Amino acid sequence: MKLKIIDMDHMGSGIAKDDNKVIFVPKTVPGDICEVEIVKDNKKYAKAKVIKITEKSKLHQKALCPYYKECGGCNISNLDYPEQLNFKESKVKNIFKKYLDLDINPKVIPSNLKYAYRNKITYHFNNTLGLISEYDGIVPIDSCFLVSDKVNGLYNEIKKQDISNVKLLTIKECDNGLILSITGKLDITKIKDKCIAIYMNDKCVYHEENGYITIGSLKYMVSNKSFFQVNTTNISNLYDEIINLADFKPTDKVIDLYCGVGSIGIYIAKYVKSVIGVELVEDAIRDAKNNANINKIPNAKFICGDVAKIDGNTLNADVVIVDPPRTGLDTNTISIINKKEINKLIYVSCNPMTLVRDIKLLTNYTLKNISIVDMFPQTHHCESIVLLKLK
Repeated sequence: MKLKIIDMDHMGSGIAKDDNKVIFVPKTVPGDICEVEIVKDNKKYAKAKVIKITEKSKLHQKALCPYYKECGGCNISNLDYPEQLNFKESKVKNIFKKYLDLDINPKVIPSNLKYAYRNKITYHFNNTLGLISEYDGIVPIDSCFLVSDKVNGLYNEIKKQDISNVKLLTIKECDNGLILSITGKLDITKIKDKCIAIYMNDKCVYHEENGYITIGSLKYMVSNKSFFQVNTTNISNLYDEIINLADFKPTDKVIDLYCGVGSIGIYIAKYVKSVIGVELVEDAIRDAKNNANINKIPNAKFICGDVAKIDGNTLNADVVIVDPPRTGLDTNTISIINKKEINKLIYVSCNPMTLVRDIKLLTNYTLKNISIVDMFPQTHHCESIVLLKLK
């Protein structure tokens, strides 16, 4: 089947039509004319795989990665970087217009690195070790352009071992070395010298030193389970933009929900009177408390608790910062924020769809500003920061 790509969807796939049926074609851009094979067919839409691009769009560039056509990761590497930013800006604009009827003009902050920016990668094993395919199964790889040579080196050393009992491998890159997490079994004898810590089925089996990442002038511990933004070199840009949008006052009391290892709260602490972070993961709260001590931040406190069960007594603040998972905020948290009538709400989101859903439910607040910080070059993902003010 021969198709012409006429648009792109929010997930970065090209869109074509055949007899008014929408066909999504990953790894294509508007203007491409291509031979495709239908891989999933539904009544109203289908998903196709490119067999050959017979005529390339002027927007189309060749992806650097040899696994690009099959891998499910870098799905917009066929756009040069300025066009990737244009895609993300248009994506967010269209979502806000469609679901909130708002015309927005977001500030767009690019990434400092276009490749080798990820500090975390997870490999899957199913007869072969590699990354999840765009279509089905696992793509065996020798290296990934989104991580450093050091990470790729450890991965290739692991491949030399007996990996038949491995299910998942996660490598985190810290400033001072690599942390390896294994689900399953692996002989680590020959790879210990390449790691500062190794965990097997959540149990520490090797430890040389704690991992840490530096953001600005601050030093943060990184443990096996704790969440951290994956684009290390762009985290300071993200957090500086939070400060810019929030316009903190020295008298402000701030609540940081989904605080993780306390990275945002500690970063903004010098601008406000106090910060209280709330996070469900115990390891992350332990790291957050350690991070506050390491950086000598006396006005940041951290509580282990479920944000979904938060009550109004906790949210006594001038500013609330939320950085939820892709699923967004739960209805209880939204209800409490509406009732408390907080002056400012900073919402950091990696999913514009759940972001607009939640903004619509935060009925006591008005959108004042939005910025996009590119934390995920080569992919359709984008990080947004919005400032909401009490009506």
